[in-house]
Amino acid sequence: MIKAIIFDCFEVVIGDATKARVIELAKTDPASAEGFRAVARSADRGVVSDVEAVTLQAGYLGMSVEAFGELRTKGEVRNEKLIEYIVSLKGKYKLAMLSNINSRARLDLRFLPGQLDELFDTVVASGDVGYIKPQPEVYEIALKRLNVLPEECVMIDDIDAFCEGARAVGLHAIQFLNNEQAISDLEALIDRGGKTD
Repeated sequence: MIKAIIFDCFEVVIGDATKARVIELAKTDPASAEGFRAVARSADRGVVSDVEAVTLQAGYLGMSVEAFGELRTKGEVRNEKLIEYIVSLKGKYKLAMLSNINSRARLDLRFLPGQLDELFDTVVASGDVGYIKPQPEVYEIALKRLNVLPEECVMIDDIDAFCEGARAVGLHAIQFLNNEQAISDLEALIDRGGKTD
């Protein structure tokens, strides 16, 4: 039986234009795209500061720090339809956000004041705990905070490897492609009592 649902942030609850730019870069300059991602992983672990990460990542994209900062800010759009759905789950399930980002404070900047605490019972930012998806420890931290067993929880993430990481710990996982698909898959899982086919 599903008792808790964990949502990823970027490309699930918030759209991310930066990710699309890096995917395009990988087609023409795989080394720079990998360099960008390596910096992101270091920042997500809290090893590199946000200021350092922005400077390095802007360089990999061939952009000024100012232009990259604008891309990050203006390229992020809250998924209001999914947020409405999350609100409808409150009180029925324990809810969490689990994101590879360097700090909870960086997540709070992307939402209305207090909104994350209104939506979720707990928020796990990888940089605050020292582990990133798909490391098992980061899922285990979320489970402990939610006080549920792995089989009682489902992770919704846009990245297949992060879904596989969740499954390796014993969680159910749904890869987010769009709102309709993810909500339909979640409702089907809930209706089956958390049993996968």
